[in-house]
Amino acid sequence: MHLTGSNVDLSFTDKRKAMSASAEPATHIRARRATAFTANAIGTTTTLVGANSAPGTNDANTVRRGDKFVLYNTGGTLKQETVFTVTGIAVAGSTTVTFSPAASGATASGDVARYLGFDSYIDEQNLDSRLLALGATQSQVNQMNQNDKIFAIRTLDDPESI
Repeated sequence: MHLTGSNVDLSFTDKRKAMSASAEPATHIRARRATAFTANAIGTTTTLVGANSAPGTNDANTVRRGDKFVLYNTGGTLKQETVFTVTGIAVAGSTTVTFSPAASGATASGDVARYLGFDSYIDEQNLDSRLLALGATQSQVNQMNQNDKIFAIRTLDDPESI
């Protein structure tokens, strides 16, 4: 794949990387769009409840199945080292995001989910997990090259982007 320029933002340093050799490797890099979802109500160990997003107006609380994140409390302190994956989204008067694995405690109002990694398209593992979360089978994923995977994700996430 040929790209012009760089989509990698290297203007940060994660000091935890040096502090914990056993830490989850995916948590060593934070995404450029750090906040994915902010809770405004009490959830459970597998849900976050927050305001509905308004795509085109703002990007707050815009999450997709397969997104990976870590949880922080209102004060910005990491709640636990676990990497969570969005498994479902229900929208009504508020948005309920379902994730796995279960957190060690229930989510609270003010908790923040922050994205991991540089970009969904940076490596094969992220591409594969996004496609599986979007409904592709492992057999289908195994037959795709990297460009096929990126095209499929973009088509499924935002058909207008193609």
